[in-house]
Amino acid sequence: MEHDETRQNHSSAPSVGRRSVLAGAGVATVAGLVGAAAAAPAAASPGAKPNAAMPVKFGADGRLRIVQFNDTQDTHLTDKRTIELIEKTLDAEKPGFVVINGDVINGGPSTATQVKQAYNNILAPIEERGIKFAITFGNHDEDSLSKNTGMTEQKLVDWMHDAYEHNLNPAVDPKLTGHSNGQILFKSSKSNTPAFGVWLLDSNRYAPGTIGGQSRDGLKNYDWIHADQVQWYREASIATEKRFGRKIPSLAYFHIPLWEHHHMWFGSQFGSDDATHAAAAELHDIVGEKNEAVYVGAWNSGLFAAMQERGDVRGAYVGHDHINTYMGNYFGIELGYGPGTGYGAYGLSGAQQHRLRGARVFELDENADGVYTGTRTVFASDLGIDTTPGNQRISEPAPLP
Repeated sequence: MEHDETRQNHSSAPSVGRRSVLAGAGVATVAGLVGAAAAAPAAASPGAKPNAAMPVKFGADGRLRIVQFNDTQDTHLTDKRTIELIEKTLDAEKPGFVVINGDVINGGPSTATQVKQAYNNILAPIEERGIKFAITFGNHDEDSLSKNTGMTEQKLVDWMHDAYEHNLNPAVDPKLTGHSNGQILFKSSKSNTPAFGVWLLDSNRYAPGTIGGQSRDGLKNYDWIHADQVQWYREASIATEKRFGRKIPSLAYFHIPLWEHHHMWFGSQFGSDDATHAAAAELHDIVGEKNEAVYVGAWNSGLFAAMQERGDVRGAYVGHDHINTYMGNYFGIELGYGPGTGYGAYGLSGAQQHRLRGARVFELDENADGVYTGTRTVFASDLGIDTTPGNQRISEPAPLP
């Protein structure tokens, strides 16, 4: 993400933003909704398409690990340390599923081939290891359209479906806002039923210049998870519960943070006073760093309230703000960030530029109460990866599949 809250031209195109300031110093949708759920109302809802497959399965020991990468955000000549970070994290953690949570690339690629190469530099290490994966889209993944690459999010999904055997990106439903909405259910090691699930949501890109006939001045620059997406989540969640006779504990991933990510840190819905953070940290068990503002969408469209109502989501994790790494428990639902993974994107200032490059790991155990047992961050320095400021780009992109 490149943050620019001072831009006032109301264009939906991306801006240069403040990145330079900070840096300078499937194939499955509602997988597993079969039988009774196919006849439930949610089966006719946008995006809620029955699919019998549960492509991710818990290990024989009842365990499974998810790794979240965020904001790899580079060109077809990706910084080699971003690739090294992905490879070493995968080899150390051995996840059963990987989510790349938005802004996979930036606006640098100038041809369709370069867009694919930029994606492939990130996806190839996952595919080569035979790990199931999916992406969500962020606000930058279509930036190359300004250079006439023609690589829309729809075309990216179609290409990934064809190119990568292990890609589980949801099929795009044209009736539903966004291009990376879906549910993936993880099969139990003990039965043909799901033990856990993942919700993927597209938080979209940029807010329109006017809303309801009025100027957007004073609101955030970013789009939001729309009402039809919230409705889809609720109805698909209900259909899942009807099908299996119980709510399936899940994690949710999307790129742009909710307003509640901000509220949790400050312990106040309308305040941004660090003096209130200490009490909030104690109440919500907040750990990690906050080094920039929480760049939410222009609207709060009620996803958190819907997740509270349904009671199946254990945590909602985002990216977008590369140098925020915190998480906490906000009234029963974890809210948090995955660290910015990509060395080509903005980071901290000066000598600290790449200190927070990393990934987030989630531990699942179907023998434990609630299945989800916790999360932690892994940083480049933990894996012995160079964090010297600046870029170290590869000279040639990885071969395309």
